[in-house]
Amino acid sequence: MTDPYTKIGSEVIVRKDNKILLGKRKGAYGAGTWALPGGHVNYGERAIDALCRELKEELDAIVTREDLQLISVVDSTDHSLGSHYLHITFELKAALEPRLMEPEECEEWRYFPIDALPEKIFPPHRDIIANYLSQTMYAR
Repeated sequence: MTDPYTKIGSEVIVRKDNKILLGKRKGAYGAGTWALPGGHVNYGERAIDALCRELKEELDAIVTREDLQLISVVDSTDHSLGSHYLHITFELKAALEPRLMEPEECEEWRYFPIDALPEKIFPPHRDIIANYLSQTMYAR
């Protein structure tokens, strides 16, 4: 195992009509796959506050705690990478128009119909999206 610590990710499902927002990853693990907005929770930071920060950094979106609702927790281990993550995911039902603020990390942001998501989903986010579609709160 390369990293004996559990990391925490905080992501969001952004809804616009019957579509969700995904970004095409670039220049890091999972490059070329589509991922949810969000990122790592810093030490001492609450997951919901980390997500608000990440949305500002990634999309130039101002989102408050009151705009978000907890919808999923995914407990995942990738033995090939030696990583263990706890993903805490929220939903933002208010549509937003994302701006590409980190072009070195993301090629583009795009809304996809829920029933026609791209095949290449960022592996750590597959279970999060599956939880969302099945309305399941916790998956391991």
